[in-house]
Amino acid sequence: MTTDVNILIRGQSNALLFVANGGARELEKDLEASLPGVNVNIIQHYGDKNSTIHSGTAFLKWDTDGQQQGLLNYVKAQSTDIKDNPTVTLWMHNEYDGNTGGVTTAHWISEVKTDAALVRDVLDQSAATTPYVFTYVPYNYAQGNSPANIQAGMRQLSADPAFNAIFDSTAMNGLRMDGDGYANSSHMGQGDAILVADRLAVDMKGIVSNLAKGATSSPPSPPVTPPVSPLPPGGNTMKVIGSGPDSLVLKISEDAYKGHAQYTISVDGKQIGGTLTASASHAAGQADIITVKGDWAAGAHKVTVNFLNDAWDGTAATDRNLHVDSITYNGKALAKGSADLLKNGPVDFAFTDGSVPSAPTPPPAAGSAVVKTIGTGADSLVLKVSQDAWQGNAQYSLFVDGKQVGGTLSAGALHGSGNEDTITIKGDWGAGDHKLTVRFLNDASGPGGDRNLYVDDASYNGSALSKHSAVFKINGPNDFRFTETADGLGATFSGTAGKDVFAVQHGDGDMVIANFTAGTDKLQFEGFDKATMHIIAASEGGVSGTLVIFDATAENVFLPHVNNLTTADTLFV
Repeated sequence: MTTDVNILIRGQSNALLFVANGGARELEKDLEASLPGVNVNIIQHYGDKNSTIHSGTAFLKWDTDGQQQGLLNYVKAQSTDIKDNPTVTLWMHNEYDGNTGGVTTAHWISEVKTDAALVRDVLDQSAATTPYVFTYVPYNYAQGNSPANIQAGMRQLSADPAFNAIFDSTAMNGLRMDGDGYANSSHMGQGDAILVADRLAVDMKGIVSNLAKGATSSPPSPPVTPPVSPLPPGGNTMKVIGSGPDSLVLKISEDAYKGHAQYTISVDGKQIGGTLTASASHAAGQADIITVKGDWAAGAHKVTVNFLNDAWDGTAATDRNLHVDSITYNGKALAKGSADLLKNGPVDFAFTDGSVPSAPTPPPAAGSAVVKTIGTGADSLVLKVSQDAWQGNAQYSLFVDGKQVGGTLSAGALHGSGNEDTITIKGDWGAGDHKLTVRFLNDASGPGGDRNLYVDDASYNGSALSKHSAVFKINGPNDFRFTETADGLGATFSGTAGKDVFAVQHGDGDMVIANFTAGTDKLQFEGFDKATMHIIAASEGGVSGTLVIFDATAENVFLPHVNNLTTADTLFV
């Protein structure tokens, strides 16, 4: 029985951001959790000519501009035991093609068929074991009928049993597309990437399960959306609740399913206006305008939106959600004024009445770096932080497993100076997976500048986190995962019972890979010189194992409890 299935991720800038923002890892995790015994290998790469992802390119020119050959080179370079696995191609192309006028369905289909034949030839597999999953990225700068023609091509190929594909038309519905620092931009943000991954995992589960069982006789069926009773037409509702000289204005939208989303609004714990019903479509860019009137005293206050009737029947198309798109108080936008409510419960938003703004704090003259230790304990999370300061320093808060540590922090080092703040969080975290959340608090911008926050690096007990950097252009959280092994080591990655390929990229820093099985798993080094590699016995934290080091870099990979690693266990691309 086949237990290993590859997912080849390919596309342009949004495919890159899907990977960089944790979507690929989330997809792998979701599928493996729902399919015990199945090992999912993600195949993806970007940043050089031999990649599966080429940002800022048009797929219809990949064959003439060299990107197609780069894709084939990368796939061909995979080890035989990887290429032998059934492989799902997750297709996230179309931004630049949709932005090109005159693209026809026939032309697009012809190019995709030619491309697919080349990829399948490199894998030495037929269409039966190499299905395609098409998605369509909601790119804002489309031209004419090109987007519709491309989506028609996706549907036609999905209806062709000889090609073996499905078109997941709902995976990217209702995205915020806030990756450029504002909603409805050209790129997905982290929240979008995780949402898309969770949706894809639901619709890809059957495909991956069939491939793992060795089912190759027929292509997977496309996901079927259950019939839904029609809803009254959505639109933009305007409503005023309460009374008084002060005004909170909320823009609300919904993902409707078997009825509209319902919610309540409270200020300082007191409900105003009864139960409200959303009507504006989030996917269509609509918004209900809810004005909450009151007479609130000078000082800090809290407005709470409580989602009441969440519903979900297993797919993105059968999911009822509520969205707070923005909030203003007396005409001024709240620092945190948006949230996606994907399950029942309240979300709080802070606002202040009658505050007199203090004089702007000038940015640090030399970007003096902050060195700070928070908490106590044997374990250490170390963050390297910097900022773009404008009318004051960037402020942020830190949470470990949902519990805030250290209060409100202010960045000091300027991002462009080469300096970094060093923030060490001490604690005693048990074996298992944990989550560090960094929340940017005071985004600001204007004609004279822009205030931003950067996490330049993150490590746990000396081991680089698998995701160890992030850019905060707007207020909000970003999560970083870390793992402690039973031996007390911080693990960058942890192997599974199946065959694993661990991609180590130049610049990732020191890494610890737990549960590595020599002779089965692979270390894939990207951007390293094989001639400078050395494999030596070593120990860290009292745990013996193998250390892979490179003369030309300060980066190491430690494999605890591994004493039989050979060069055959390594790949260089």
